[in-house]
Amino acid sequence: MPDRCAALIAVLLGLVFLHLASSAPVGAQPRPNQPSAPSIEDRPVIEARAAEREHFQLKIGPSYDEGDFGTSQKTRTFFFPFTLRYLGERWDLGVTTSFVRLDAPGNVVIVDGQPQNTRGAAGAREVNSGFGDMVLKGRYYVVDDPGPDSWLPTLAPFLKLKLPTADENKGLGTGEVDWGFGLEWDKTFGAFFIYGDASYTFMGDPPGQDFHNRPGASVGAGYRVTPTITVSALLDWRRAISRGNDPFELNGMVTFKVSRTISVTPNVFVGLTNGSPDWGAGIELSWKFGRW
Repeated sequence: MPDRCAALIAVLLGLVFLHLASSAPVGAQPRPNQPSAPSIEDRPVIEARAAEREHFQLKIGPSYDEGDFGTSQKTRTFFFPFTLRYLGERWDLGVTTSFVRLDAPGNVVIVDGQPQNTRGAAGAREVNSGFGDMVLKGRYYVVDDPGPDSWLPTLAPFLKLKLPTADENKGLGTGEVDWGFGLEWDKTFGAFFIYGDASYTFMGDPPGQDFHNRPGASVGAGYRVTPTITVSALLDWRRAISRGNDPFELNGMVTFKVSRTISVTPNVFVGLTNGSPDWGAGIELSWKFGRW
């Protein structure tokens, strides 16, 4: 079994190396607020303390969004993020990269996974694409939900780090390191549950820019219609990194549990301010594997 574990970890490290080697001048990170299944869905199913369980999770989540951000021209963005995560019993660690296509005026730059006007007056329209920034995220489940008789939720603090592998010359990233921390939580009451997070991101400043550090928060609720179908909605807010309105979005999603280890989550969102895209839609596929 240690050989299998070592082989799977080697695959993860190989993917990280491959991305770093191939993406120095291309890309953008996936939308960090892309609608996703609640974090409770990510934890491995453990029937008993000594039972076998899955140790890895693979996620892909193509999405499209568009909006004018209060200007006269639309920005259209296609993201195809890829996440590989190791699932510990009380912690997990993941690495995410993505492919992105940005169709926007020349003054638009991808910042923290979202198009932003950061270069002054609008330039000629450009279409750029490539691999994205790499994001590392780790979280630890400090407290487990004791059950419906208690109001105490699951609590999972996390750390995240963005490595600037995107091409800032194409407006597909800032070329700077961002990092942050936060706390995810969820609470189940029978078939009904609530969840959310609070976070703070320290933004790297590219030459000539002075970005605001970014607090953010989200809150959502969901309902398990059947053991295999869950519906949920999420409000997500983040501080604007420079000028303009704060991004604020309403996300809706339906999770279909195809099997014990596979789930599919189509999702849509609408922007509630000019700091967000007008609308977007996507689908997230999750597969847990590496059972021992």
